[in-house]
Amino acid sequence: MSRNARQRRIIELIKELDIETQEELVSLLQESGYNVTQATVSRDIKDLGIIKSLSSGGSYKYSLVENARPNTMGKFGTMFRQAVVAINRAGNLIVIRTVTGTGGTVGAFVDSMNYENVLGSIAGDDTILIVCDSESHAEKVKLQLESNLE
Repeated sequence: MSRNARQRRIIELIKELDIETQEELVSLLQESGYNVTQATVSRDIKDLGIIKSLSSGGSYKYSLVENARPNTMGKFGTMFRQAVVAINRAGNLIVIRTVTGTGGTVGAFVDSMNYENVLGSIAGDDTILIVCDSESHAEKVKLQLESNLE
């Protein structure tokens, strides 16, 4: 399975579960069919800009940086700026074109931004489709995404 698919799964797991250690994340990924090592997961955590935050139970868990700008997210932010070819809007839809093979990772990054009024997104090999709840909100999200390219 690809790095993009693995990183999407890491984001899904972190959103769904309170994961406290890399070993726990490795185990969950292996249960999901990914043959990974702790070193690979460590690199993915760094690339995705994942941090540890205090959980409601008082322990520390892995979390996505909410609403962070890509230039504050290390390699993942750099990848976003290098991978995006174009951002276009049609009505309440936004289409992001990327370098071939980076659509999944860029899509995971966009999902981690938790933009308001985004109903959902779909990522392919070189294209991400984002569905917003209105044309005006789509324009706002498009402008926010474009500002991340600076």
